Amino acid sequence: MAMPVHDPKPVDISSRRTHDAHGNLLRTRRFGAMELDDSYSKRSVKITNELPAGMTCVRACGWTDQPCGLFVEMNKARVAYHLLHWHGVKSTDTAACKFEDCSRSEAMLSLGRHIESVHYTTSCECPYCGKRWSRSDSLDRHQATCGPLLESKARAKKGRRKFTLQDPKKLVYGYIVPARNAT
Repeated sequence: MAMPVHDPKPVDISSRRTHDAHGNLLRTRRFGAMELDDSYSKRSVKITNELPAGMTCVRACGWTDQPCGLFVEMNKARVAYHLLHWHGVKSTDTAACKFEDCSRSEAMLSLGRHIESVHYTTSCECPYCGKRWSRSDSLDRHQATCGPLLESKARAKKGRRKFTLQDPKKLVYGYIVPARNAT
């Protein structure tokens, strides 16, 4: 696997936090020129079934208020954790997004979900018709009226077979790196 050796967009991290609100040291790890947020207490999360075992997908944190220069796992819970510990933004607070070039200036309750779906461009694909949705709840609403899905359910019912909903495909765009504590 090729490691990045040059950072094309360096960030001034002189004001970056080094400890969380409880005084615990915030950890990072390096992968080539990339510095990854490694402050999570547990192993990496499975971002999508399409990634090889032991790998995860990361994107650069684009928070402009107190830039950290870190890469974060592409999962809304990990993004919210990162915002809390590295930028002091609590998930229970209603806060405006401070990502570079964000057009949403109003405060939001679910910043992690906003960042994952808007700035990290994740999407879910319906396994029946191939339509893509930026959020899983939008996909769930779509599946209530998805023609190919309803046809599959009807065929199963007619043939007296059990119908099992297929898992959607989560599409992510970022850097694939070794997961933390990969087994």
